[in-house]
Amino acid sequence: MNKIAGKLFRYFSSLLLIFAVTAFAGFSLVLSFYTHQSHARELKKRAKTIAEQIGEFLDTKGPGQGRGAYLRFLDDIAMADAYVIDPEGEPFAFGRSISRPPTDMAAAFALRIFSEGGCVQALEQDENGREVFLSGAPVTDGGQTVAAVVITDTAGADTKGLMPAVSVLACCLSAALLLSGVLSVFMSRHFVLPIQKLARTAKELAGGNYQASTDVHDKTELGELAGEMDFLARRLDDARKESIRLEQMQKDYISNISHELRTPVTVIRSSLEAVCDGVVTGEKAAEYQRQVLSESISLQRLVNDMLELSRLQNKDFPIEKTDMNLLMALEDALRAVRVLAAEKSISVTCERPQTDLPFFGDYGRLRQMFVAALDNAIKYSPAGAPVLVRAKTAQDSAEIAIQDRGCGIPPEDLAHIFDRFYRSRPGQEKGSGLGLAIMKNIGERHGIQIRIESEPEKGTSVVFCVKTGSMSEK
Repeated sequence: MNKIAGKLFRYFSSLLLIFAVTAFAGFSLVLSFYTHQSHARELKKRAKTIAEQIGEFLDTKGPGQGRGAYLRFLDDIAMADAYVIDPEGEPFAFGRSISRPPTDMAAAFALRIFSEGGCVQALEQDENGREVFLSGAPVTDGGQTVAAVVITDTAGADTKGLMPAVSVLACCLSAALLLSGVLSVFMSRHFVLPIQKLARTAKELAGGNYQASTDVHDKTELGELAGEMDFLARRLDDARKESIRLEQMQKDYISNISHELRTPVTVIRSSLEAVCDGVVTGEKAAEYQRQVLSESISLQRLVNDMLELSRLQNKDFPIEKTDMNLLMALEDALRAVRVLAAEKSISVTCERPQTDLPFFGDYGRLRQMFVAALDNAIKYSPAGAPVLVRAKTAQDSAEIAIQDRGCGIPPEDLAHIFDRFYRSRPGQEKGSGLGLAIMKNIGERHGIQIRIESEPEKGTSVVFCVKTGSMSEK
């Protein structure tokens, strides 16, 4: 038996034992009290009956045939020691028949009957220390008390009658204790079982098994604790999976960085080696130099984007927020991408309200966010396809949507569209693969929710949900 079950068993057993002893003692005392009372009433009844019978004998004149015999068999009639005592304390007599001589206790008790003039009861101790019941009644003749009937009986006599009842009670309580002991063992183990399951689950969680479950279904506090532990296990399992995902993302990030850096570095090195070794000369060498310059610019853009994303992800990195008109940042971004749109004969149309859109934020960062979205819309749209920008305002919010008619994004790719270096169609377009990740982080730093809606071969919409208002209004 484990420690808790053993302790519970001892507690239960101690309580049951105290209850049994208390019940036994209380029952014995009550039974003894009522038995003594019953015996005292019976002695009083006998004394009164004998006194009335003797009184009838006294009313009968002349020699009586049964009066003397009645006195001789008085103890048998009373079923105890019986005395008939006259006012002088002497044995009462019918002619030659005399009752038994009274004891000092009986004689003293008879004086109380003569003085009180009625039935009297008492419980006293004799010279040996035994408790003795005394019951008496006056014998009257013509309205005068001529004698007193005294019956004495030891209290131990009726105690013998209590023994069978007490023995039965003791047997019942012993059986109840035994049965309760067996039940307490079962109940203790039943109570400890959920705790054991909780302990096993805790050990498994400590060992890294986050799939463990307590399997405890209880409506008590133990059930609540088990539910919380199961919830903790699920949270730990989710955290483990998230940790694995983040670790994999970190590996992919390093791998992508290595890939993105290796390509321009390789091109730059090979081109420079060809020029330095004299493999290419003249106009061909100039072309190689232009290629080196182009790759250097791409490499610089990649490094700058990586540094930019690292700064934005650092919550301690400050951004300069001021009261501004958000629509001005949007229009500035539209002007910045018109050259790129003209190269593909793409028309960029903006539908906006005539009112200002007050906002508290970093103008340069927000312009950068809109440029990233417009750049992607133009980049993934076919030549000649339109790009539509819509801005709608409400009382304290606004929604800005940039919609293209490009190739769209497959549904399975939407969940990863903001991941670093992620491309829906790898190899089709040039870029660092960090634009959308930077856009998302700028939005988060400004409390702007960004939603991507897309259908393959139909187009994509980037929706910015903004809570408007200047710093003074907030």
